Order: sequence, then structure tokens, then C-alpha cells
Amino acid sequence: MRNLFTIAAKDTRIMVRDRAALLVMLAMPLGLIFILGSALGNVGEGDSLDAEVAIVNLDSGDTGERFVDGLTSAEEIDAVFNIHVRDDADKVRTEVERGDLTAALIIPKDLTDRITRGEPAPLEVLQDPGSAVIAGVWAAVVRAGVAQASAQIVAGHTLAEAFAAPLSAGPPSGADASNALPGASHGSPGETQELELDAVRVSELDVELEKEISMISFYAAAMSGMFLLFGGMFGAFSFVRERREQTLARMMSTPSSTAVIVGGKALGVMLIGVLQFLVLLAGTRLLFQVDWGSDVLAVVLVGFAEVLSAAGLAMALAALGKTERAIGGIAPAFIMLFAALGGAMIPAEQLPSWLLPVQVLSPVYWTVESFLELMRGGALADVLPNIGAVTAIGVVLLGFGVWRVRYE
Repeated sequence: MRNLFTIAAKDTRIMVRDRAALLVMLAMPLGLIFILGSALGNVGEGDSLDAEVAIVNLDSGDTGERFVDGLTSAEEIDAVFNIHVRDDADKVRTEVERGDLTAALIIPKDLTDRITRGEPAPLEVLQDPGSAVIAGVWAAVVRAGVAQASAQIVAGHTLAEAFAAPLSAGPPSGADASNALPGASHGSPGETQELELDAVRVSELDVELEKEISMISFYAAAMSGMFLLFGGMFGAFSFVRERREQTLARMMSTPSSTAVIVGGKALGVMLIGVLQFLVLLAGTRLLFQVDWGSDVLAVVLVGFAEVLSAAGLAMALAALGKTERAIGGIAPAFIMLFAALGGAMIPAEQLPSWLLPVQVLSPVYWTVESFLELMRGGALADVLPNIGAVTAIGVVLLGFGVWRVRYE
């Protein structure tokens, strides 16, 4: 055990003296956080385009279907909203309450029957008050669609009655003309009543709003999750350099086991990673006022789990690459792939759906999601599964490195 800590301390001292490595691990992420957070500071804050809305068509006739087709086929509406046609009204109400949907439209099951009978046909619009502007636009769109549909229905009834009237009757005049219009109240049963399709009922649901995360806070979490892995790359460089200089062979000829040697070098990577994370945590807090959440212990544990993954990645890279040039080609590719899948470039939910199952393989994904959850006010219990996932990935990578080095 003493040899393990001796190897770790030696690697830590060497890494601290490497100014180029420190520049990449500390200055570069802070610079990128500032540039990306400042450049995209207005993106994703407050109301935005491409709002998620849903339509539930419960109508047993064809009027509701035509209404849905009209809303979903308009290019102007499609440019503002991502419309999802659903069939479960209760589930949609729940999603609006949670804030997963900005707004929703529920078409009643008797819409066609009511219109046929000339009765008022109310539609229900649900709004998330946390996105008042976009939700209000959706309600206005529905009202406009209802007004247009009402005009078409009135025109259709007018034409139907005009063609049904006897040709010899001649055109009505005066008071008779007003009574001949569809929708006029004649006071006798069986005659057409006033059509009211514009009865839109807007409901604002009580939504438990999550804490707003600024873009600079998002990139603080994303860049920290990504650049902690670069510590693994420099750890792999150190391992390969010692292999080339025969230092590794001399260490393996000692009574120390392979596990102790690999573990000591992994522990050195972890120590550097912990220092790197603490500097990034303090730097983003002091320079950019990033609020990492109230649960400091949870934030530190998430960072430590990512540091363990970086150590495992270092040993896996050292096992795969035999030279510094090979590591220089393999490591950035792996790290950037993990970062892209993990949502360090763009939010993970905006990635193509076919990539979503692969995200779980990226330690950056679990790390960034944990940081964002804590920034929204989450606690340790909310991110424990994520910490477990990152730790498991690190253990698997480290185990692969130990297994492979045995054959050196």
C-alpha cells in the first residue's frame, strides 16, 4: 500500500510541473466557459422558439381531425411549435403541470356532434404559466383557428340553406333577410341555432417551476465534465513515457504487484483531477458567479466520480496506445465522443433520438446531468444513481487497464 501512494505522489509532482498540461486542464475550460456562456447567453433563457406543445383529439367525428390537420400542416405554426398529437388527455395535463409541455389543446369527444346540432363546442387550452409568452401565442393560434373554422361552418350552413330554399320564393328582404341568416333565433323548434365554436377555455395549471439555469452555468457544468477527462489523457502520456524509458519495466520487476503499480498511477491521475475540479469549482463561482447548488457534498461527490472515470480512462488509454503519438490520436477522439454524447456541446435532449440509448456509455452524460440537477435545486439523493453510473464506468475502464498491463 505504501508503494501505491509513493507512485501516486511521484506522478502528481510531475504533472504539477507540466505547465502545458495545466494550461489545458485549467485555463482552457475557464476560457471556453466564458466565451460560450457569453456568446450564447440569451439562448435557452425564458421563452424560446420550438416550444413543445400537444394536441389531444377526443372527437368521435371528423371535425377534430380536420382541426388537427390544419394546425399541424401550417408552416408558420411549425416554425414556432413542436406539435405532438397524443391520445391521453390526463397524461398531457400532467406533462403541462410538470413543465414538460409548454401548452396543450384538448378537443372534446363530442365536437362534431355539437357542431351538427348547432350547439356551443368549447375547446380546452392548457398553459404553463412559467412560459407565459409562448403559451399565450399557442392560445392565440388556437383562437385564430377556431375563428376561421367558425367562419367556414357559418358559410357552409348559409350555402346549404340557400340551395335548399325554393327558387320561386325569391330573395328575402328587410327583417325577413335577417331571420333567414343561419344562427338567427327564430323561436321555433327545429330551426338552426347560433353556432359557437369560438368558446375556447384557457386553463393555467399550477406548475412547480425549476430554477432557471443560465448558459454560462450550463457550460460550467459541461466543460468541467469534459475537461476532467483530459486529466486521464495526460495520465496516459505519463504511463506510456515510463514504458518507453523502461521505468515501468523496472517497477514491475519489483515485489509490487501489477495492481499496485496501475493503482498508484491511477491514484496520481485522481489527485490531479481532484485539484483540477476544485479549481474549476472555485473559479467558475468567483469569476462567473455560477451557482452549483446548495448541496456542496453532492457536487463534490459528482466531481470525484468523474475524476475516477478519468483515472480509469487513463489506464485504458495506456493499455491501448503504445506511444505518445498513439495516445495523442486516440485520447482526444474518445474524450470528444464522450463529450458530444454527454451533452457537453449541446444539451443532451437536443441530440437525435437514435443517439439517446448510447448516451449511457458516456461518463460526461451522467456528470453533466448531475451538475444541472444540483443547480436546479436537487439534492444528493437525486443524483446518487448518476454517481453510481459514473463510478461503474470508471471501474470498468480501470479494470480493463489492469488486465491489459499484466501482459506487458
